[in-house]
Amino acid sequence: MKNMYLNRAIAEATALEMERDKNVILFGEDILNRGGGMSTFLGIPEKYPDRSFDMPICESGYSHFAVGAALAGLKPIVDLMFSDFTALAADAMINNATKWRFNSLGKLSVPTVYFAGNGGRATFGGVGSGCNHSQCVESWFANVPGLKIVAPYYADDAYGLMRASIRDNDPILFLYHEGSLGRRADVPDDCYIPLNNAARVRREGSDVTLIAIQSMVYLAEQACDELEKEGISVELIDPRVLIPLDTEKIFESVKKTGRVAIVHEAPTRGGYGGEIAAEIAENCFDDLKAPVKRLGALNSPIGSGFTESLMMPNKDDIVKMIKGLIK
Repeated sequence: MKNMYLNRAIAEATALEMERDKNVILFGEDILNRGGGMSTFLGIPEKYPDRSFDMPICESGYSHFAVGAALAGLKPIVDLMFSDFTALAADAMINNATKWRFNSLGKLSVPTVYFAGNGGRATFGGVGSGCNHSQCVESWFANVPGLKIVAPYYADDAYGLMRASIRDNDPILFLYHEGSLGRRADVPDDCYIPLNNAARVRREGSDVTLIAIQSMVYLAEQACDELEKEGISVELIDPRVLIPLDTEKIFESVKKTGRVAIVHEAPTRGGYGGEIAAEIAENCFDDLKAPVKRLGALNSPIGSGFTESLMMPNKDDIVKMIKGLIK
């Protein structure tokens, strides 16, 4: 068991898998000098210099290069730095990487991990990075068949899911949260989390099911503490992997509580919470005692500096939503 910051957990998980499989390679911007733009791969270039590569500032180029490398038998990890930059890599991910298994009738696959920091730094009231570096992109890619989406928040989850993502034979969008880089967690030495059935029930409850994605998990935990003092029992679920979504744990909880609230940092409109709500409506309608509630950021480009925090859902917003459900 080690107590690690999130970036250290990611680096150690990557090093372990690179030691296990000589075909795993790492590339992106500032890999050699800084261990990646967010220093999430510190120590990897020194340990594996022949499998760590700096790339030019051209995400639209090296994201395609990864597909060719994967088809040649390698397993690339592509550091895109900010998830906002997945817009530049989208052609490779959407029109290239995800199509090979289908077009080859299952003979070929593209085992590539597209890796990026998701969301804003001001989720907890700090100074944000502005509208081009603070977006949540999971729903942008949720409509792409063939792509898996991993979205942990805590270091132990990132460690276990990173190992599973590197071993997977399909293209994966791995999103860690920017605001969680400075958070620590105890990581078991043998931590490995399969991508299937990956949801974690972080807190058991009986009155309301609260599903929180990435940064909202931490705020949801605080909200649960406050609500518990008022006699409201909340069951908190962290999906951790969005595709494939662990609907089994979600449905089981909904059938128990009959009330559902979903919170994520992305704007409510078109956010991934809508997909979860639809799954619940189609499969658990008769179990619901009230309509499913969703909460997300304001429907606006993200402001710079301190204004970013004013746009994001906070603990009080979550508490208010839950109380509205049980009236």
